[in-house]
Amino acid sequence: MKLSKRAEDMPYSPIRKLASFADEAKKKGVEVFHLNIGQPDIETPKEIFEKIANYR
Repeated sequence: MKLSKRAEDMPYSPIRKLASFADEAKKKGVEVFHLNIGQPDIETPKEIFEKIANYR
């Protein structure tokens, strides 16, 4: 598969730099929540929605 010039010129995602830190934390037994991609499988606390609704 060949990528377009535009795709090849896209900058590397800065969030990817954190992946190695997450991997190391997991190896040490730390529970890591990946909230940067997709839909998280945890429910958003109702307090968050309340804060957003009352934000001025």
